[in-house]
Amino acid sequence: MTVVGGLSGIRPPDDLWEEAEAAGLSPLEALVYRSRLLGANRAIANQGGGNTSAKGLADDHLGRETSVLWVKGSGTDLATITASGFAALRLDEVLPLRERSSMDDAAMVDHLRRCELSPEQPRPSIETLLHAFIPAQHVDHTHPDAIIALSASPDGRQLAAETFGDEAVWLDYQRPGFAMSRRIAELLEQNPAARAVLLEKHGLVTWGETAQESYRNTIEFVSRAAAAIDRAGPFYTFFRITL
Repeated sequence: MTVVGGLSGIRPPDDLWEEAEAAGLSPLEALVYRSRLLGANRAIANQGGGNTSAKGLADDHLGRETSVLWVKGSGTDLATITASGFAALRLDEVLPLRERSSMDDAAMVDHLRRCELSPEQPRPSIETLLHAFIPAQHVDHTHPDAIIALSASPDGRQLAAETFGDEAVWLDYQRPGFAMSRRIAELLEQNPAARAVLLEKHGLVTWGETAQESYRNTIEFVSRAAAAIDRAGPFYTFFRITL
């Protein structure tokens, strides 16, 4: 944790979005752009961590226009990712999994590989279904220092409620995979005012209808979490957090 900024030592992130650079980008190009902005700040996305996605249209191997989910591939880093670092999945073949009550990791991974648009792309993230089940066009899942500090504290849930109210929902710790993704979808259906999900001891999920909106929602919630920790004082940060 970098010791700069306020009492807590956690500094709110800078907004690096540049309108001129993002203008005219395709959905996949905009996904690459925002992913690299998020990855440029290691207090938001640690090396190799986090995953991002976008939904859009692409041509399959027969030239048919297909609804796809582009999601970060396993083993890639947001700070340096290129278009080839994302897996493209046929969204219409992924979404039916939302109706299942359970699914083990091996079956989920096998199903997702069968949904791939190209056999040469990277393996999709283990958290792919999280991105698919949130209906927004753009989704970001990151592990910001400020969010981890808040969500790992014994009083984190209370502080989150005081800070975000109904703008964020809280998920008690669950291992990434099908069950976590399905539970997040349920929470968002039950809480339509929510703009983010706080994952206990894990991270943050935000989204938007544009790449810019998703990116700026991430910056906003991380900044608000950092400010909340700072208001709670240094003892909150250094003596009460269990990382």
